[in-house]
Amino acid sequence: VDHVGPPYLLAVGTIEPRKDHPTLLRAFAALTGWPDIRLVIVGADGWGGERFADALASLPANVRDRVDRTGYVGDTERDALMEGAAAFVYPSIYEGFGIAPLEAMARRVPVVATRAGSLPEVLGTAAAFAPVGDPDALAEAIEDVLTDPGPWQARGEVQVGSYTWQACAHGMIDIYRSAGAAVRSQYQVRRRIGPENP
Repeated sequence: VDHVGPPYLLAVGTIEPRKDHPTLLRAFAALTGWPDIRLVIVGADGWGGERFADALASLPANVRDRVDRTGYVGDTERDALMEGAAAFVYPSIYEGFGIAPLEAMARRVPVVATRAGSLPEVLGTAAAFAPVGDPDALAEAIEDVLTDPGPWQARGEVQVGSYTWQACAHGMIDIYRSAGAAVRSQYQVRRRIGPENP
């Protein structure tokens, strides 16, 4: 991907239906105000890749020519691509956590994501969101961060700063305290009402 230069959008994820790259491709085609921007998609082939291939083939030639598919890349190349991106786009249908958008935020790259699974909680107000499967809304969110990236970069730095090992440890302590309190409460109730009748 040495030929890829700014400005470009970056998407990272295995090519599979859950990542919804077809919606990203349609959103990219709708970015008519950004005729020179490119889309770089990093990720190995997964199952259901024919949907991606069909969506790519259906794009107008002048849009399709600005899509770079790298396949799998190593950490060093992935990091370099992330650092150079104008925006990081994560159009997932569902995510249990979503570490890649936080990695982008740590590099001061504005993030656009879908309101899928845990992403609204994980990314807070630091990402521009679009509904799942809505290419027009996704294109609008991308345009928002490209037009004025500064506030998104600043929010991203704050958001990713809340994910430290210390914060993780405090979170685990709180979980254990809550679990312990629940067990103590249940034990005290059983002591008051006595053993259950057979």
